[in-house]
Amino acid sequence: MSGSRKIESFQMKGTHHDYQITVSIPDATPPQNGFPVLYILDGDAYFIMTNEILRLQSRRVEKTKVEEMILVGIGYPDTDVFHSYRVYDFTTPAIEEHLPTRPDGQPWPAHGGADAFLTVIEKQLMPVIREHYPIDATRQALFGHSLGGLFSLYTLFEKADLFAEYIAFSPSIWWNNRAILAKEQNLDKHLAKRLFIAVEHTEQKNMYREAYGLYTRLQEADRLITIDFFASKEDNHMSIVPTAMSRALRFLWK
Repeated sequence: MSGSRKIESFQMKGTHHDYQITVSIPDATPPQNGFPVLYILDGDAYFIMTNEILRLQSRRVEKTKVEEMILVGIGYPDTDVFHSYRVYDFTTPAIEEHLPTRPDGQPWPAHGGADAFLTVIEKQLMPVIREHYPIDATRQALFGHSLGGLFSLYTLFEKADLFAEYIAFSPSIWWNNRAILAKEQNLDKHLAKRLFIAVEHTEQKNMYREAYGLYTRLQEADRLITIDFFASKEDNHMSIVPTAMSRALRFLWK
């Protein structure tokens, strides 16, 4: 049946904590080179939503321009939406004085594990996906939102060759006094990678200003082969995700 998908899941040990991995595979004959694959950070929150958008839109690829792909959700055992481990995984080491007060007034959980998490993805997870699923290793993408968007940028700046395409929604560029921006220069001119940025058009933590500033600098410096930007004045920090996801899926592999 067109649009039907198989879902499998497994747990994976990490250096700091364990992960719950969920994989969605098109119930169709793979292309000769395999399916493209999208890795989804905060899989507990965004995997099911992305899977349903993809399931519906990939039925009529000639109209939607959204092709079949494998989805890999990276989440955590025993959680419904956002586990505090995400803060550790998605962030670089930070000076506490450079971090804003959390909305609930609680101290920040353990953070600064981005480099270790990147190693888990590269050395543990991606080899398992390559071994067990029919993927095209040249067409792999990473999606993240908020702190996950920060991690998408971190991966692009630190290890660009790991993925072909990067999606960053509302990236938390403010983390550790905007330290991520010092890594922009790591990108070679006209690097053959693609980046899609989406953000709510508000001044919360200067989300829009920082994201748009990054977009314009990368575009003007001609650092990526393709970069696209979407902003919405009608959305907030959470609603931007379902609003922009269809656009992001259309952006991939074009």
